[in-house]
Amino acid sequence: MKQVSFVLIVLVTLFLAGCTISDEELTKTTIDATKQSFEGKSMNVNEKTALFSYYLPEKFSVKETKKYNILLEKGNQSYILFVNQNEEATSEVSYEALAKQYKNPFISETFKDSKRFGYLNVNKLEKNSYEVTVGIGGTKLTTEAKANDVAEDAKHMMDIVASVQ
Repeated sequence: MKQVSFVLIVLVTLFLAGCTISDEELTKTTIDATKQSFEGKSMNVNEKTALFSYYLPEKFSVKETKKYNILLEKGNQSYILFVNQNEEATSEVSYEALAKQYKNPFISETFKDSKRFGYLNVNKLEKNSYEVTVGIGGTKLTTEAKANDVAEDAKHMMDIVASVQ
């Protein structure tokens, strides 16, 4: 009986260890996914407000709309989209404000092309919880995500931000 219990404990421990992602893997996959989305073709707009239009991925919904902010949801996870139309797509103001706010982020990466300045900022909140912000110029999107969801969330978030017109 003791051997069966021991084997079961070892198997559960190995299973749980396999479900966690290392900091290095989390960083690499998140940067790669966000960069690929930034460099890829912009998604087609499927949502509109009085001031701008944007792409909203499947499984996302609009919870609340204000003049410059939109509260989005995917399941029980909230996202806030902020659009500052006074900032150009090449503006670094939002990124610089984040850099001042978070002196030692878990991930801080920038992306540039001839027409846009994009960024990814991830800050560790708790053991398995992160604040994820992506942006292009004066448009940014922020959420809280679990470690295993950070890369996928960052990709979808960049898809949304890159589509804002």
